[in-house]
Amino acid sequence: MSKVYLLSGDVTNIVRVDALITLINPEGNWYGGVDFAIMKVAGNQYHDQAEKILDDSGLENGQVIIAKLKKTHPGNFAHVIFVVDDVKSSPLSDLVYTGLCAANDQGYQHVALPLMRTGVMLGVVEPTLEVTLDQMILGIDKFKKLKSKMVINIVVYKDAQSFFYLMAKLK
Repeated sequence: MSKVYLLSGDVTNIVRVDALITLINPEGNWYGGVDFAIMKVAGNQYHDQAEKILDDSGLENGQVIIAKLKKTHPGNFAHVIFVVDDVKSSPLSDLVYTGLCAANDQGYQHVALPLMRTGVMLGVVEPTLEVTLDQMILGIDKFKKLKSKMVINIVVYKDAQSFFYLMAKLK
């Protein structure tokens, strides 16, 4: 059965994982905190792979892009799983589940998930922080029913409220 850990820190360096799972928008406007953190550590190598698909065929809500490591970097992750989020068509739980299933299909054993639809996206779909975090948990719980042995690390960056909310919910 999957194990879920709650960590506080930088998702790119807190723990060694096979892949980070994060959301991207279908327009290519990838300037959010997690995008910035990935680019700061690994350059554009992952986002360039997503951009090529965007340029070649466009991106659709729920689409998964497995961006593979091309050049070593100092981060503690090898690959990035981008799940396309148009911020209107899918509940967050479905997108989290989709990303975890893609990681499982790739054979990844350890993944990290930053908080999703928080920060500047907070309130755009889910009305509150608590509803957003509950949606993440629902997606993880749905995935856990598959009986995968993947280790899932939820990583919270500088947000004590979210950290303690999740800590209480994950017990």
